[in-house]
Order: sequence, then C-alpha cells, then structure tokens
Amino acid sequence: MFEMAFFRVKKIKGIEYAYLVENEWKRKGSRQKVKAYLGRAYRLNRANKIDFSEFIRNNKIENYVHDNEVNKIIKDLIEWELLNFNVNRGEFSVDLENKTLQRHKKNAVLVMNEGFMCNHTISNLLDFRPEDNEGNGGYNFARTFVEAGISVPQDVFIGLFAKLHKMDNGEIE
Repeated sequence: MFEMAFFRVKKIKGIEYAYLVENEWKRKGSRQKVKAYLGRAYRLNRANKIDFSEFIRNNKIENYVHDNEVNKIIKDLIEWELLNFNVNRGEFSVDLENKTLQRHKKNAVLVMNEGFMCNHTISNLLDFRPEDNEGNGGYNFARTFVEAGISVPQDVFIGLFAKLHKMDNGEIE
C-alpha cells in the first residue's frame, strides 16, 4: 500500500495542479513518473485555531475515542481541519462516504499543513488497516494524516491507532 509515491504541484498558465508521482531509476538517473492526476490545487491558510475537544464538544478524548467508530473519528478530524482552514462548503464539496473532494464537480486538492487533502488521501485514511503495513502501522498511519494535511492531536492519534489495532486483531471492546 505504501510505495514511494509523493505529491507534486505543477503550475500551468499560473494555475496549480497536483499529481501523485513516483521515481523511476533509469540509466541516466532518476525520472519521475506520474501515477495519477489529483486535481486543481488550492493553497489554504489556517483561519481558526479551534481545539479538537471544543469542536467535538467533549473534553474527555479517551471517552470520545472509546464511544465512536474509527471512521467517525477520522471524519470528525477531517471536518475539524476544514473548519480550521475556513473551507467554504458551498464552494468545495466533501463526500466522505464516496471519498471525494470536489470544487464545481471537478476533483480538487486542498494544500494545507504541508499536506494534500484530496480523494487519494481521504481514501487512504478511511481505508487504512495496520495489518497491511508489516510492523510499520503506527508510522504509516501518522503519515496518512500528514499527507492529508491533518494535524491530529496526539491523544486522539494514540487512542485511534490503538482502537484500529484492536479491530484488526479481532479484539472487541
């Protein structure tokens, strides 16, 4: 699941577009190969500094993580970050059920927190399973959040990953 692909933004006629690329080694050195076009890129600046516990209206993060399903927590984290960056929900549509982020019915990429929130990264977050990561589950789970431009509070991340790990091991809470 985690090949050495990375994001690249290209400016064409003054407009930025995002691509998923990977390096290929050739006789003359490394060359980049485009794996996927992700959409037009929109750079955002943080507009709000809302604490996550304030957003979910619950000061007891441990209880919140225990009482909610993994995808609900991830969806809340995405919604929280969109609120912090003051994303206009009339302009950008985020459909977490279908794992899409669009602007005017075209795929879009929100560049924020040094990450890229888009269909690809939303899908990686919602489909993440530690069992697919051969002992690198914690690192790769953190990487999926960073790549999506989401700054996860540490206590939420720890509880969320522990819950995910228990689910994959067949343990029921």
